[in-house]
Amino acid sequence: MSTEYIAASAGAGRVVGDDFTLTAGSSRLFYCKPTLGSNENLTLEIKNAAGTYTTVGTLVDSGKGTGTVTATGAGSSVFRVIRSATSVAKPVYFD
Repeated sequence: MSTEYIAASAGAGRVVGDDFTLTAGSSRLFYCKPTLGSNENLTLEIKNAAGTYTTVGTLVDSGKGTGTVTATGAGSSVFRVIRSATSVAKPVYFD
């Protein structure tokens, strides 16, 4: 069952999602419905020991359907996903 990560009520502007933790080897699939349009994307960031974030890269790009985050290494890692500004309010979900 899907869980709403960024609600449509957040609007069409850039939205920074809440932190989430993945243990080593676990993963989480993200997607938008409707699909992201031209110049719209989801960006993945990882939280450093100092409490700041580093951009890992684009998780879901324009016109693409899904992106998966998989934690590697030892222990747990903290991530967040940022949805770029969109043409209309588009929620983000994860499974």
